Amino acid sequence: MSASSYRLGIDIGGTFTDLFLLNEQTGEMISVKTPTVPSRLPDGIVNGIGILEQRGIDPTSIHYFVHGMTTGLNTVLQRSGAKLALFVTEGFRDLLELQRLRLPIPYDFGSRMPRPLIDRRRVLPVRERLNAAGEVVVPLDDASLDAAIEEAARLGVEGIVVCFLHSYRNPEHERRAAERIREKLPHIDVTVSSDILPQFREYERAMAAILNAYIKPKVKHHFELLQLALQRKEIGVLPHITQSNGGIMSLKAAAAKPVYTLMSGPAAGIQGAIHIARLAGQPNLIALDVGGTSADIAVIQDGQAQLTNQQQLDGLPIVIPTQQIFSIGAGGGSVAWLDSGGLLKIGPQSVGSDPGPACYGKGDQVTLTDAYLICGYLNPGTFADGAVAIDPQRARECIRPLAEALGTDELGAADRIIRVAAANMYAEMTSIMEQIGIDVRIFSLFAYGGGGPVIANLLAEELNVESVLIPPSPGTLCALGSLVADFVHEEARTVLHDRWNEHPERMRERFAELRRLAEQCVTEQPREHMEAVELMYEVEARYQHQSFELALPLQREWVEEARVDAIQRAFHELHRQRYGHADQQAPVEWVQAKVRVIARTPKPRFAELPAADISANAGRLKPRSRRDVTYNGRTVTADIYHRNDLRYGDRIEGPAVIEQSDTTTLVLDGWRAEADRYGNVWLRRREALEGEDGRSDA
Repeated sequence: MSASSYRLGIDIGGTFTDLFLLNEQTGEMISVKTPTVPSRLPDGIVNGIGILEQRGIDPTSIHYFVHGMTTGLNTVLQRSGAKLALFVTEGFRDLLELQRLRLPIPYDFGSRMPRPLIDRRRVLPVRERLNAAGEVVVPLDDASLDAAIEEAARLGVEGIVVCFLHSYRNPEHERRAAERIREKLPHIDVTVSSDILPQFREYERAMAAILNAYIKPKVKHHFELLQLALQRKEIGVLPHITQSNGGIMSLKAAAAKPVYTLMSGPAAGIQGAIHIARLAGQPNLIALDVGGTSADIAVIQDGQAQLTNQQQLDGLPIVIPTQQIFSIGAGGGSVAWLDSGGLLKIGPQSVGSDPGPACYGKGDQVTLTDAYLICGYLNPGTFADGAVAIDPQRARECIRPLAEALGTDELGAADRIIRVAAANMYAEMTSIMEQIGIDVRIFSLFAYGGGGPVIANLLAEELNVESVLIPPSPGTLCALGSLVADFVHEEARTVLHDRWNEHPERMRERFAELRRLAEQCVTEQPREHMEAVELMYEVEARYQHQSFELALPLQREWVEEARVDAIQRAFHELHRQRYGHADQQAPVEWVQAKVRVIARTPKPRFAELPAADISANAGRLKPRSRRDVTYNGRTVTADIYHRNDLRYGDRIEGPAVIEQSDTTTLVLDGWRAEADRYGNVWLRRREALEGEDGRSDA
């Protein structure tokens, strides 16, 4: 057994549970993929730790552990959360039915708003009323409240959410109602909207509280099973949990407010991408995470991920700060099918880990993974480091009916499946680039997940980007991202009526209070894993009578010196940059004030690759074997390499396939792969490299 100390990151996906272990003394990295156990998720973690034990790792030497998960996300998507009641201000019982009175697809009159998580019969009115300033108009009526409590008990609910009008300004009525509910129904979990999201817009505030209560029982159950599993392995540290905003939080905080973990797993992957890209010297990335169920796309600009509070999940608004992620149903387990017109489609249905793709031997539905296997991208003997046996013959048998319907053979059908999947990703990516307004020529495609490197080069050709960056362990990057994430906590309040223009000192006071609350939360986290603490100020503002606001980062001196004029000038300039015009004379309306505290965690020290012997092989690695691969309608003979054989400076000319335990990288003809000092593989167009002097340091 090893006497070293380790940091462990874990990400539970729909198909695989990924573990990333870092030896703090040597920088050695060990990645493990093991099938997810859908019925009991911590069992996948235990199985992965068992594999680490077989490799000589003592679990008791793990002293830092971060966990990314999709428990809450899947609970919402599957509509399998708690049975809830919602208490609302009298007269607002249709809050969840009305939503925002907008069709999901404005030009499709047949589209429908998402079905609420709480049926209308469980939305119960309570007589009370505050005005927009938080002043009491109608006192909280105990008789009305007691009637709602009795009805909730009769309906057999598992939790009650309280969301009263304008409680973000004055939470007194909500808190009194919560106390009364706990007195009468002590076994019922109570969630108060002003505790979860003390901000205006009643529907969004209600949804944040509802989502929190809806997923809480399953998240807490998962945490209980996880702690039992860790005790069995004698791991003494409790895990931290990754948040949707890319930060981490304690297990206790995540259990109380699980809504902040909804996009936990995908957000961790983006943090991993940012860290790897920083080492590689490329601050502008289009991140592509292809897993078993979906392909997630994010834009990283100047080394920063885009944050949003306008994300949606299954049509429901997520106003909790979340890294902006765009998802399409095109993962390795996505099913290939024909629509009524005979058109080939991929996803969004997925087979998951059980029964899995046809080649896994249990199911019979053809997936993108089956197409990769038939086209020669995957090696049946080394797939998932041998942990998952795959059968090419079964994949061919199951794809045959689809091939016959398409009028081609099995190989032709598999190639078409891959091309349709790539076209779907290309269409989504170009739409995203247009929305954000970025020039893809200065961006690299960053591919990770088990399926990202397989299709990345095909996408790069379509997008016309010049380079693709593949991290050392793409299939477990979300687990690595957990390890490099920082403690992050944000406090935000609605300030619509604060009138900063007339009373600048109110701005300073408001931010001082938010800073105190944010710093207090961070100090409650374990100090031994923190380094520097940073503060970030932000305000959301708009011109008066506008419907939506812009997020404006603030300089620290603007806040501490109450320089409202400087903030106004910055807002005008931001509006000009975003929309092409600004009105210097129009009054600026302050909407939300935010303070974000970031406590930096120690970053792992990666071991550098030894340099290749250029004089011996001119930087060109000898392939282990060769095999036929098919892409874009043609079959070529590709050189086969293993990622572990690469040294810093090694070059591989396409067509080639680079195999490793957690993924496979396809290198097209006309492209070159080269390893940098940190073990990343860069794919670059050969024509762009012509005429370069010397060797690239990637």
